[in-house]
Amino acid sequence: MTKLKDIADETGFSIKTVSRAIHDHPDIKKETKEIIMEVVRKRGFTPNWAAQSLRNQKTNTIGYIIPNITNGFFSEIGIAIDAFFREKGYSTLICFTSDSRENEIESIRSLLAKNIDGIILAPIGNKGEFIDEIPNLADTPLVLIDNRLSGPPRNYVLQDNEGNSRRLTVHILDHGHKKIGFITGPLEESSSRERFLGFCNALEDAGVRYDESLVRTVDWEIHSGYEATKDLFDHKGNARPTAIIYGNTQLLLGGYKALREKDLSIPQDVAVASFEHPDIIDALSPCPTTLEKVEKRIGIAAAEMLLSLIETKEKIPRQEILIPSQLIIGESCGCSIRSQNT
Repeated sequence: MTKLKDIADETGFSIKTVSRAIHDHPDIKKETKEIIMEVVRKRGFTPNWAAQSLRNQKTNTIGYIIPNITNGFFSEIGIAIDAFFREKGYSTLICFTSDSRENEIESIRSLLAKNIDGIILAPIGNKGEFIDEIPNLADTPLVLIDNRLSGPPRNYVLQDNEGNSRRLTVHILDHGHKKIGFITGPLEESSSRERFLGFCNALEDAGVRYDESLVRTVDWEIHSGYEATKDLFDHKGNARPTAIIYGNTQLLLGGYKALREKDLSIPQDVAVASFEHPDIIDALSPCPTTLEKVEKRIGIAAAEMLLSLIETKEKIPRQEILIPSQLIIGESCGCSIRSQNT
């Protein structure tokens, strides 16, 4: 079995330098690390994390808690988080809450019982009191993504929901639409509420009257986007929308199905735009106008923040990072260019 001493002997560096290179210590030069890591890979060397955990009082494990795995947004963030921490010698434990606060609390308690080193949480709703009521959580590094909670300042990595929503809405307005439908998630969630606010502000800036009858707040699932879209056109007394903005990909997919069943063409009869741009979007026809993918950027930013909290012994000020998105122009709004950044 290869040991640190074997790698040190072959590379000519000290055992301490080899160990620091393996652990990506910032004091090790890039050239030195490349030489050492080449030998590490050649010999198939695997550090004994268990022994190090006993010495350092760390488990080299972090937790990732999300509402569900069917939402590709959280899956792609998780892939970025796991890849980041894997390089640092950490394992990632994933918990699914199924949009249940009870499951969310139980997941946190379960991870704390395993003495994990930190948690990245995509919380449900906007009430944050439960965070402060869970024993030992205050002493565990915690980063929140996707949704802002009530209560004291916390560590967040979030999308710039308001700015992104304004950007989408302005694009639709620029095509001359004034009867714009807006289908999003529950307004109890900050991500949905901020998107709704960006939509309303863009209408106000353009001098377009807000029409409550064109707005639907539902859960984030495909069937909800389907039902909400049908309702926009079935509801008696409603002015039919000439454009619809969807709050996420699931709602968009349901909307595409409903519009097909209504025999409405995109964009000739209804213009469409949506948040998020997972790979499945490129399979839709016409290809929708969306916002660029930010999942990897969110995952890396959250992982970097959590690692900093884990490695910093002194308490540091709470941080909040907003991740903006650029438009990806498709064919669903009437644009002549299929896809370009603006």
